[in-house]
Amino acid sequence: MIGDWVNLRSSKGEQIHGYVEKMTGDHTVVQLRVVSSENQILVGQSIQVQVNKLTKEDETEQYSAGELKQLIDLALLTNDKAWFDSLMTKYQKLKIKQNN
Repeated sequence: MIGDWVNLRSSKGEQIHGYVEKMTGDHTVVQLRVVSSENQILVGQSIQVQVNKLTKEDETEQYSAGELKQLIDLALLTNDKAWFDSLMTKYQKLKIKQNN
């Protein structure tokens, strides 16, 4: 589940989008890095969320090369090597697909 992209609604009904950074030992709570939110104060922050509140994004979601570049920059800024490696693989596959 670490690295998964998820969505949720806050207790105030605000949409939150981010990825899982860490999980607790009993897997009931995760640490979520907020990438976008209707509450701008949360963007860039790590928050703790109950797993049952999360909705996992579809992994087949397609990103453009430009979007992947922005996500790669974000992975570099957050020093998230696993996410960076995953994004680079997707970026390279997309570039190969575009060249065929």
